[in-house]
Amino acid sequence: MKSFIRKAGLLLLLCVFFTSACLASTLEVQAASKPKFAKKTVTIVKGKTKTIKVLNAKKRVKWSSSNKKIAYVKKKSGKKHQKAVIKAKKTGTCYIKAKIGKKTIKCKVKVKKGKKTVITPVLPPDDGMGIEERNIQTRKISSSSVNLTAGLKAATPSIAAPDQAFIKGAGTFAFNLFKQTAAAEKAKTPGSNILISPDSVMTALAMTENGAAGNTLAEMQSVLGNMPAANFNRYLSGMNHRLAGSDGFIYNVSNSIWARQNMVKPRTGFLQTNLNYHDAEYYVAPFNGQTVADMNSWVYNHTRNLIDNIIARLSEDARMVLINTVVFEGKWAEPFRQTSKGNFKTYSGQVQNVTMLRHRDHYEYFKVGTGQAFAKYYRSGKNGQRIAFVGILPPSGTNIDSYIASLDGAAFINSWNSRKNSLVDLTLPEFSYDYNTEMKDSLKAMGMNEAFTDDADFSAMAEPTPETPALKISSVLHKTHIELDANGTKAAAATAVVMEKAGASMEDPIILTFNRPFVYALVDANTGIPLFIGQVNKIK
Repeated sequence: MKSFIRKAGLLLLLCVFFTSACLASTLEVQAASKPKFAKKTVTIVKGKTKTIKVLNAKKRVKWSSSNKKIAYVKKKSGKKHQKAVIKAKKTGTCYIKAKIGKKTIKCKVKVKKGKKTVITPVLPPDDGMGIEERNIQTRKISSSSVNLTAGLKAATPSIAAPDQAFIKGAGTFAFNLFKQTAAAEKAKTPGSNILISPDSVMTALAMTENGAAGNTLAEMQSVLGNMPAANFNRYLSGMNHRLAGSDGFIYNVSNSIWARQNMVKPRTGFLQTNLNYHDAEYYVAPFNGQTVADMNSWVYNHTRNLIDNIIARLSEDARMVLINTVVFEGKWAEPFRQTSKGNFKTYSGQVQNVTMLRHRDHYEYFKVGTGQAFAKYYRSGKNGQRIAFVGILPPSGTNIDSYIASLDGAAFINSWNSRKNSLVDLTLPEFSYDYNTEMKDSLKAMGMNEAFTDDADFSAMAEPTPETPALKISSVLHKTHIELDANGTKAAAATAVVMEKAGASMEDPIILTFNRPFVYALVDANTGIPLFIGQVNKIK
């Protein structure tokens, strides 16, 4: 009997132990099944990316950032989007949030500065954007150029999508600037290829405008769309931030302000406004040969190594330099499948044998004045932002200079909005070239005169000092680069404003053969605003 009782007791203990173990196991499984981040905190170097992951995601994950200016979600992957590539934009701390059903979890993201001498691939292998991997070199900025951006506290600006007034004004500015540049180039070197970035020039001038006052400000506003500077900042920043957030192509806009050490004292409000709207870094430097090298290195770093040496020297009177860079890299949504050799008749009448890209398909087709135009799109990514290449072919026998002089920005925007899907038999040459120019005379011809004279009023930019009682613009330097081939396009621009001390149907196809000088643009498809405009007179 005692033996039976002992056995029964032992069996009961085993049952209790097994039940407890099962219960503990169940609780562990339940605990483990709750969604959580693989890491609660991650650190990313500014400008780099890092992949974070949600564990136990049984429903589709919706991602967001508490501050997109510090870090944002660049790409999502996985069956339930449980992985995300995070891109770090500027130093600071924010939270990346993941919503799974009704539950929201957070991962703390710390963005820090990295070593500036590192050479790394700019895109990870799984980026998914279709841009080929290549090593992007980062040049070191010397210790004599001191970055004081951290001393300013960025505030989230009230940016907005461009309204119709901004779109019309930006389109008008873009074509007026292109026409003035083309006319100046014709007088100097007829037959040269031209490329400008209205977005780059507008952004550099918008930063400058934030320091203008009086009649100088009024003239700049008249050239930049006839609207208050605050509105211009909001809409321009809204467009650039939207394009920069694309996961289908690269569109990066970067800005910096450089002040001469012990010679000029920029106003805090001027620096703050440009930081808030344009993410402008602030440097103080001696403005010697090393500073020139540092400025050129900054441009080289921020154009993915496509542009170098925009500034040759700084004069003794130079006090501030405001720099903007814009870089675009995109693959065609539909690559050219056929290439062949063909003839291109240059501006001077020479016949060149070049590589022609051929494609017969439905394109968005429209007229630009008397010229014929088509739009071919780059890969747009999941967020739907689009940039289009627009080729504009003047009528056969028409002088390209006369045609460019007839272009009108507002009319282009209207034509863009009326484009129609048409069958086009397209032939387009591959091309690649660099271009640089001084924008001073073009801007003066457009009505921005006082800013370049001793009467200029940039009192909102810097406090008067014995060394610098007043400021004026001495030059607006602009440099661009483009490469277009069967796979896609690379384009980059840099603008430096130098401030000195003042004393499917079956219809017949439309035949478009770009075998003579033509005009082209890279256009923000949402608005029709040209981001780059160029003229091809010869194939190099």
